[in-house]
This record gives sequence, structure tokens and C-alpha cells, in this order.
Amino acid sequence: MFPERRDFEQMILNTGTGILIHEAASKNILWANPAACRMFGLTLEELKPLKAHHMSGQEEQYRREVGVAWLQSAVVHGSSRKQWKYRSKDGVDFLTDARATLVQCEDGPVVMVEFRSIAEEVELQEELTRVSESLQRIMTHTSAGIVVLDEDNCILDISPHAAALFGRTPTELSDVHLEDLGRCEPKLDDELVVGRLDDPHGSVSIQQEVTKCDGSTTWLAGDLEIVAHDGIRSRLLTIRDVTERVEWERRNAYQEANLQYLSRYNAMGDMAMILAHELGQPLAASTNYLSGLKARLLSESVDSRSLTYGIDQIEKQLRRAADIVSSVKRHVRRIESTVALIDLNATVEESLYFVRLRAAERGIRVYAQIPERTLQIEGESVLIGQVIINLCVNAIDEIAQPTTEIKELSLETGAENGEAFVWIRDQGRGMTVVPSDRLASGAFSSKQEGSGIGLIISEHIVERHGGTIDYLPNTPNGTAVRVGLPLADRSVAAPIQLAP
Repeated sequence: MFPERRDFEQMILNTGTGILIHEAASKNILWANPAACRMFGLTLEELKPLKAHHMSGQEEQYRREVGVAWLQSAVVHGSSRKQWKYRSKDGVDFLTDARATLVQCEDGPVVMVEFRSIAEEVELQEELTRVSESLQRIMTHTSAGIVVLDEDNCILDISPHAAALFGRTPTELSDVHLEDLGRCEPKLDDELVVGRLDDPHGSVSIQQEVTKCDGSTTWLAGDLEIVAHDGIRSRLLTIRDVTERVEWERRNAYQEANLQYLSRYNAMGDMAMILAHELGQPLAASTNYLSGLKARLLSESVDSRSLTYGIDQIEKQLRRAADIVSSVKRHVRRIESTVALIDLNATVEESLYFVRLRAAERGIRVYAQIPERTLQIEGESVLIGQVIINLCVNAIDEIAQPTTEIKELSLETGAENGEAFVWIRDQGRGMTVVPSDRLASGAFSSKQEGSGIGLIISEHIVERHGGTIDYLPNTPNGTAVRVGLPLADRSVAAPIQLAP
């Protein structure tokens, strides 16, 4: 029994695979085998106090929270495998294939991480990919135009198909400089292009705008690369007509810009009202305190404590005014198309700041049920926040009607079936006249002189994020609006069933 245990210990101590033992609860390092110490260039005593961010790559995907979540997954599921980039004592990163396994020991559960360097395997895979891409380019030459250029980028030879893409014959294009036929991006004398083509295996992608003799514009795209044959190095350009793709991208960019403009325009009106209302309170209070200070200064006896109190209160009110301005500026900053992983709950919380301000001035209570969990979605936080504000403000305007008895707005968030959702409910007049499909299409507004532009913007934003907006009757009366957005990681959120 004991000799066998010693044999296993010797195997672990002499294996080339690195082994780290972490405490299951705290994730602290308890032990490391010699192979792991050699890879890190650290002794066992130096390794023990280290945390994930001390010994991992600096890229976003290797941050400490991700490493802890990976180890916790092994605690929950028994094992978890991941490619993880560690960092040695001298600052050199090395990519590994790592497996974390939960092991029940006499002193309690631990997580054993076995890892091995796969840097050479990655390099081999990259080389195979390069070869595969070269073969793919060769295979597509038959469907693409081919242009042979000299060192000065003048045309030595050109295929009939390529010449047709330029709207000329091969004879007409002989000895013509490529950039005389249209603007290239990047330019052929750009340092990046020159540097890439100095490499015997270098290549660079270019796009060219060509104006033909009939005045029409064609967009061509292709790869310019060096081809060596019989001791001769030639510049080979393979090109295709990508006019339809470029025009589609331009139309899409215009629609994106227009949507952002409409959203920003709609937000500006709301923010102007918030500023006008909310700044009045701290500024009026500051004025009152200043008047009190002036009165005290004119009196025969001046109490320094009361003066200090008044100055402190003025500073407090001015700081509140500055906070309000900063919040509004953050919200109506230039809306850019930056898609990222965001927490829907955090976005809703930020939007509720403005919703509560609008509701308070009209005597409406806002109830929010937001669970303490992360609802991770992929999208643009500012635009999603504007959807929440648009829908809540629409509900507030309905609740403010004299016929609405219950002056309450409720909001809930959660997740079900791989989708994060937000419910917004009021007990106003409801949709007894206008069908919900007209409301969803943006063709209805319950406000006098309302165009429904906020609903149109909200619908477009949500659709662009792959989600839906549903308008349903609330119980016992009013309207319930459900915004659904796909979760970025469907395994994160457990189903939560909530009735509308």
C-alpha cells in the first residue's frame, strides 16, 4: 500500500505536466509540482501567495474574474477544461491546455489544475492555416481577375476578366499604373503595403474605387502578393467586383447613423426637461442659504458656526447640481456603435435614475424588482438604456392621465429560455381601442399630438439587438410591455418564470 503511494508521488514529482493544487473555496494555491515551478520560474513558496492576475496573461480573456469562474465551474461540475495563458516570473506568457478537476481530500475538497504548454501546437496550426489560405486563393483565381504588376505597380499582364472589371481591354491597360485607374485603399506606397511586400511571403488586401468610361463607379477588392517563380519575383493582384457589398455597407451605415440621430434627438428633449426641473431645487436652496449668510453678516454678532454650516450646505447643493449635470452629460454623450458585453440590470438601474426624476415631478411612484445577478447581453448600453427610458416615459404619460386611479409604474427584470427580459407595467387606459400590432409597429401614440417616434426608435433598436418588444394587456387593467433580448451566454442564466 505505502510503496504504491510513494510510486504515485514520484510520478507526480517527475511528470512534465504542470500541476497546481487550489483550495476549492478560496481558490488559493496550496501546492505545485516541480514542473509547474519550472514553467513559472518560481519556487513553491513564491507561488503560494500569488493570485490569478499575478500569474496570467494580461489580455481581457485572462483576467482574474474569468480564472476564478473557471475554477468554480470545476467545483460545481467536477471538471472544466480551458485554454489559459500563464505568465512566468520573467514576464513571458505561455499558452496552455489546462484541466481543472475537483478532488475530495481528507482535509477537504481541492481543485487540481493540470496544464501543459501548447505554444508549438498553436504555431503549427497557424502554419497550416496559412497554407490552407494560400491554397484557397489559388482555387479562387479562376473566378477572379488576375493582374501582374512590376515593381512600380504598373500593369505587365492582365486577364480578360480583370480588364473587363476596369471597363477596358488588356491592350488598353498595358503599362498603366494601377492607381491611375482609381483610388486604392491603402495606397500602394503606404509603409504598411511596402513592408508587407518586402516579405517574400507577404500579402496585403486592397480596395479600389474605379470610375469607368461611362461614368459608373465600380468597387474592386483583392489581395496583392509576391509570387516567386524561376528566380523572378512578381506582384500578383487578384481582384473581384464588390460593388454590391460596398453599397450595402454604405446604406447600412446611413441607417445606423440615422437611428443614432433619432435616438439622440429624442433623448435630448427628455434630458432638457430633467435639467430644467432638477437643477432648480439645488440652485434655489443655494440662493436661500446665501441670503441667510448675507443677513447674518449684517447682524451685530456673527456666529462662525452658523456661517460654516451655511457654506457647507451651499457646497452640498452645488455638488448635487454638478452630479445631475454629469449624469445627463454621460447619458446624452455621442452615441457610438460600440457593441460590447453589458449587464442589462446595470443599464436598467442607470436608466431608472432619469425615469424616477420624470415620475417624481408628476407624483408617480416607481417600483423596480431587479435581482442581484448579472444579465449579460451583447449590445450598446446607451441605446438599450434609451429604449427603457422611452417606454417608461410613455407609461408615465399614461399614468398621469386624470382617469388613471393608481399612480404607479412597475418594472421587473429577469431571464427565461435563454433570454433576458424587462417588464414595464402601468394601470392606465390600456389598449381597448388600438390593436397591439399597430402599437408594436410604431403607428400609435396615446399622447395628444404624439407621433409615436419614441416607440419607432425603441422597436428599431431592439430589433437590431436581435430582440423583441411585446405590448400586452395588464391585469386588472392597463398595459404591460415586455422587452426581450438574447443572453450572451445562455448557460449563465437559469430560467425564471414570470407571468405578465
